[in-house]
Amino acid sequence: MRSSPESDAAPVIARPTAPWLTPLCDAWRPRQRALLAQQVQLARIAAPTGNEAARGDAVLRRLARLPHLTVGRDHVGNVWATATPAAGHGRPHAAPLACFAHLDSVLAPSPDAPIRCDGVLAQGAGIGDNGRGLAALVALAHALGDPSVQARLTRPVHLVATVGEEGEGDLRGVRAWCDAHPAPLHAAIAIDGPGDEHIVHQAVGSLRLRIAMHGRGGHSWAHAGAPNPLHALSTFVAQATARDRGILASLARSTRGRAALTVTRMHGGESLTGIPMHAHVDIDCRAVDTTLLPRLEQALTHLAHAVAAAESPDNGLSALRVDVVRLGHRPAGGIDVAHPLVAAAQHATAAVGRTPRSAAASSDANVPLARGIPAIALGAGGRGGGAHTAAEWYDDSESHVGFERLLRLVASLATQPIGRDA
Repeated sequence: MRSSPESDAAPVIARPTAPWLTPLCDAWRPRQRALLAQQVQLARIAAPTGNEAARGDAVLRRLARLPHLTVGRDHVGNVWATATPAAGHGRPHAAPLACFAHLDSVLAPSPDAPIRCDGVLAQGAGIGDNGRGLAALVALAHALGDPSVQARLTRPVHLVATVGEEGEGDLRGVRAWCDAHPAPLHAAIAIDGPGDEHIVHQAVGSLRLRIAMHGRGGHSWAHAGAPNPLHALSTFVAQATARDRGILASLARSTRGRAALTVTRMHGGESLTGIPMHAHVDIDCRAVDTTLLPRLEQALTHLAHAVAAAESPDNGLSALRVDVVRLGHRPAGGIDVAHPLVAAAQHATAAVGRTPRSAAASSDANVPLARGIPAIALGAGGRGGGAHTAAEWYDDSESHVGFERLLRLVASLATQPIGRDA
């Protein structure tokens, strides 16, 4: 996919301050408590990555009730809805606008840690990330049916609840959707979590690696001193992450690019009294500059082999073997702060009384940005914290501000004049 011709030829900044948008937003302000209720309902449906079907069913039922939408589900489980300009409005082949909100969460709510709501405060795994984004996507679907929007709609709007955004999902849903829609997009917006100020227009790329070591194992007493994959991996982790001489420290001396390296999981061993035969660590590498990621992978691979060799006997009979496996690779990308899409988001943010703030993050927007499509990620109102934990929380106070920002931006992009090359 490429950015749309109209964006390349004659970019037009959408105007989220048009007078007709004010009554549209005013009508939605008293509905925020209902939006929170929907957010809680969706978050209570377990949807860990790879098991999003039940939550997808709930979103699909809500979208299917709206007569102005065409709805469906694709082969990977994404739930989609499309609002199309009425006959005589817009252009038949105008580049569409796409809005994504991911269905999955890192953790699923459980009987021991359910989703709880007390007034404007809610707590539980996935309540903000991405219960808030999904509730806002459904609310946007309703808003696109408002007569004031329908009378002005100039381009199709795709609303997509995606699978596999988190962790090992590796952005599977948004990749599949973009692969299936090769026609140019006007722009894309990822709706992810709470917030009303930040505009993510730099996508942080990531490379997820599994460093595994394998040996012959043995009895912890009879074969004491035999190469131990867990011992070797402990040495590897210590050397890789040392603050003053680790891999990131070395990289920082040769480049100004910002990167992060995090050891996220460590597993190994078959019994309490045996030398492990197998062990592995999982590592999450992140950078805005994607050229840094292969350098991190190369450095980690070289270090793993060096440590394994140092931990192995000279005769080679019991030498540790190293495997490096890619678990995921998220592309990076970005658009300049002066890009018309970012400018439109800044106008929308200022229109609701907030100060726009540029940000870099990882979201469904990574894929369109890496393919040359203008894209940003936005929060959908409220405040939150503790994402990716069972103690995640969400505060719905003044959440109408963030949703109004999102509504102003989407409605203005969907109704802006179409360039002659669209």
